[in-house]
Amino acid sequence: MFRRLGVGARKCDLGDEGLYLAEELISADSWLAASEREPLAILVLALMIAQRQGSTRLPLDPRGPLRTLVGEIARVAGTDVSVNHVMKAIASLTGTPRFNSVIGTGDARAPLIVDQGCLYTERSRWLEQRIASRLALRLVSRTAAPAIAELGAHALSPEQLRAVELALTGSLTVVTGGPGTGKTVVAASIVRGLARLGIGPIALAAQTGKAANRLTEVLAAELARIAQPSETDRVLAASPPVAQTLHRLLGYRGHRGSKFGHHAHSPLPVGALIVDEASMIDLELMDAILDALPASAPLILIGDANQLPAIDAGQILADLAGNGVAASRVARLEHSYRMDAADPRGRAVLAAAAAIHEGNAQRITDRSVATARTPGTLTFSGVEWVETSGAHDTTIAVADALWHHFEGPRALVVAHDVFRFVDGVIDRRQEPALEALWQMLGRARILTVTRGLATGSQAINAYLHDRALERMTVTGRPEFVPGEPVMITANDYQRGLFNGDQGVIVRADEGLGGHRFRAVFRSRGKLVPFAIEALRDRLELAWALTVHKSQGSELDAVAMLLPQENLPLITRELLYTGITRARTGVVICGTRQVLVAGAQRCDLRYSGLRDRLAAAVQSRA
Repeated sequence: MFRRLGVGARKCDLGDEGLYLAEELISADSWLAASEREPLAILVLALMIAQRQGSTRLPLDPRGPLRTLVGEIARVAGTDVSVNHVMKAIASLTGTPRFNSVIGTGDARAPLIVDQGCLYTERSRWLEQRIASRLALRLVSRTAAPAIAELGAHALSPEQLRAVELALTGSLTVVTGGPGTGKTVVAASIVRGLARLGIGPIALAAQTGKAANRLTEVLAAELARIAQPSETDRVLAASPPVAQTLHRLLGYRGHRGSKFGHHAHSPLPVGALIVDEASMIDLELMDAILDALPASAPLILIGDANQLPAIDAGQILADLAGNGVAASRVARLEHSYRMDAADPRGRAVLAAAAAIHEGNAQRITDRSVATARTPGTLTFSGVEWVETSGAHDTTIAVADALWHHFEGPRALVVAHDVFRFVDGVIDRRQEPALEALWQMLGRARILTVTRGLATGSQAINAYLHDRALERMTVTGRPEFVPGEPVMITANDYQRGLFNGDQGVIVRADEGLGGHRFRAVFRSRGKLVPFAIEALRDRLELAWALTVHKSQGSELDAVAMLLPQENLPLITRELLYTGITRARTGVVICGTRQVLVAGAQRCDLRYSGLRDRLAAAVQSRA
């Protein structure tokens, strides 16, 4: 049984941990009948898939999403279990509480909790309650509205001006908008407004180092181009705030005692907090933010509520943006500046994103939005559709086409030169060449649904690495060669590198004689070399990324490779997120059946936070 379900867990990118959790819970329930072991294991995997899709809970209605998930888990795992039998067993397990069971109800202390007709992990339910209470206090708090015109928030659209005004008049503000709607420009104006109101220090943060760096760069650029700066603006421009990852801001210290250095008894020394890419915040992290942030400090959450939620349980931004109770504190940005609607390429990307958001993928496959192509005829302009008919060779050919079109082979040639670094800083004469290499590799990416499987990022990266080795003169088979893009997969606070940061491998002369392969990353605006050996356990190739890892990226073009199998992970939100990474070119590669089914499958996104928040606000009214 577990071997079959393990196959299903890995296909759904849950890894082995889902199977281990199911085994532990089954072993812990001494009253479990033999006929209930497999249904409980399937229930645990269903809950994990729901959490992976942003839900904090899973409705137990036998006619609802649970039945769908049970059927999909059985199909993907290749089991012959009866869905009706499993649903009947689950109803028995989650009904009347049993003595010594791993499933409890209400406030019971058990690993799994049934509450309001839904299944939670105990911690998810507890966190949901705590977060609702804390957010309610912020929602009912108001401050006097300043004169926005006097705060220098000019050159903004009316919807952007409203976002700035909201941020300056309350303890909690949500700014949500699609790709390229100027969210980071709004953040820069909010910083200027807060500074002019005398509120500070102002902390900037994001879930990933990549998003934090981009927020820092945009803010500095916006401050530098103010036509008639005030004295406050000049002070900010001289020393602009630097965004950090949320983990660094909160003083992450692993699992030693308190997980974060800043908490209720050691609050953040800030006057306001602006968080970008807030769609990626999960329950655990939101609780830590609210715990550490002083009650008097405004919290501004910025992001796209239609994107994929956090990898772990929680969809804070979507819950707030779609909550009637919080509506007065939500600013929506509609106009996109990234995909220029006047440019037919950008207009096509916007149309494809809209079609997916509506669940109408037929508009892509019937060519009313996309152009049908074969791998050899791709232009990476506008939206192109490659039907694989289940042929893996076609998928590989699309990956190869993007690699060639966006000059992957040329990057290998450019990186053949030795770059000289002095005290960790690139030689000024070679800086333009290194920047050109960086920009060349940052124009496009292959996006995948999973890490594993033949269409996953690991397999595609391995294939393109072999292609790179064919063109290089190197000894043996090194894991990385000059000219290849790489990515950090875990936070490295000692070196200032963070999960999701992307870099490039180069030949580096650091004044020690000869040269060494080094991984170059952008750190505080500079391209800095790091020893590969020091990063090896958290460094991987990045020709291809999962859609989850691509969040926060802005690219010229993407090729999105769909699995050959219709997996429950392929959802409308995942497809939308992948498409909207691109400015001017999107290639969607897969079978029509998988694309259409994915666009019709919404992320479960089941959460009790909205109802708990409404109740908490009402109790304080």
